[in-house]
Amino acid sequence: MTPQICARCDNPTSEPVTIALEHSASAGGRTIYACPGHCAASFPQQRDPLAEIAAMRRAREQGWVR
Repeated sequence: MTPQICARCDNPTSEPVTIALEHSASAGGRTIYACPGHCAASFPQQRDPLAEIAAMRRAREQGWVR
């Protein structure tokens, strides 16, 4: 994999860990990377907004949510 810049310490890393995917309506989004170890572990787990929308749609279809 090509080196990426860590979102926490701003240092390049040759073993980047994907910590988030940003969604954008106008630009398509981007991937956020961190270096393994301390930096990657310091980020909270991200929730996928598209998966949440799909789950809410299924819940409405089944009558669980109004």
